[in-house]
Amino acid sequence: MRRVTIGRTSAVVVAAGLVAAVLTGCSTDPNNDCSTALPSGKASQLVEATGKIGSKPKITVPTPLDTTKSERTIITEGTGEQVHKGQVIEMQYTILDGKTGQVQQTSYGSGDTYPLALGSGNEALSKGLQCAPVGSRVAVVISPKDAGGAGATSSGVIVVDILKAYLAKADGAVRPSVSGFPTVVLAPTGQPGITIPSSGSAPTKVRSEELKAGDGATVTKDSSVFLNYTIVGWEQRNPILSTWDTGSPDLVTIGTGESTANTALPQKVLAELIGKKVGSQVVIEAPAEGQVAASAWVVDILGIR
Repeated sequence: MRRVTIGRTSAVVVAAGLVAAVLTGCSTDPNNDCSTALPSGKASQLVEATGKIGSKPKITVPTPLDTTKSERTIITEGTGEQVHKGQVIEMQYTILDGKTGQVQQTSYGSGDTYPLALGSGNEALSKGLQCAPVGSRVAVVISPKDAGGAGATSSGVIVVDILKAYLAKADGAVRPSVSGFPTVVLAPTGQPGITIPSSGSAPTKVRSEELKAGDGATVTKDSSVFLNYTIVGWEQRNPILSTWDTGSPDLVTIGTGESTANTALPQKVLAELIGKKVGSQVVIEAPAEGQVAASAWVVDILGIR
């Protein structure tokens, strides 16, 4: 799978636990706030792109096209749900030089769509696509200072077709909790905080509990699945890893453990996701194995690619 990188940021492992104030500080998801999306402006309104959504467009850009502040214009508005920070979208795109109007890069002709996690990578591009409905064609004009590259002197023009969006967080029906499992509390964004039981020893075998039951497609051993997950060490109660903090869900091949964010994930843990549906949230207890400590996982199943 190829990813579009425009000013890529490095993934950083940070704390998986959340303090109570963060979890309860607001009742609505701040990622759904459209006030942070780029505004439409004179430069972005000059970009024309015609043709069927998902097919290579004919793009007209008056040159030189420049802006000191990044802008976006929805050329064709889709009828799907709006996309927000934290979601992975599938898109097709064309990148042009605003100074010359020349195409620098395009995804059309490859026969593949390109996944982009909104909120990771180039901030201006993410804000340019934020709150646009699925099925939209969007023109984003990125100022030199927002381009992310050293020495940029001209604005960049990106025309994006948003073809699909995966869930930002598990949205399934809440299930009754089971005694003895780690306690999970969710922030408005969906990010979990995990409390390991104070009594009892570390797990000696893998077991799981479904916290939310989704109603989407079913995960199989052959599935490639977008997941958000948080891992906490059982004995030390220490945060190990959270994709929520990197801003980009992980694409994982269930049958092999192959992962875009990590070398590999344990197949014994991933096996607990087989048969679950998109939209589900699962808490998994994993025993120590080799030098890997016992841990608790909370996994959101966001979509099957």
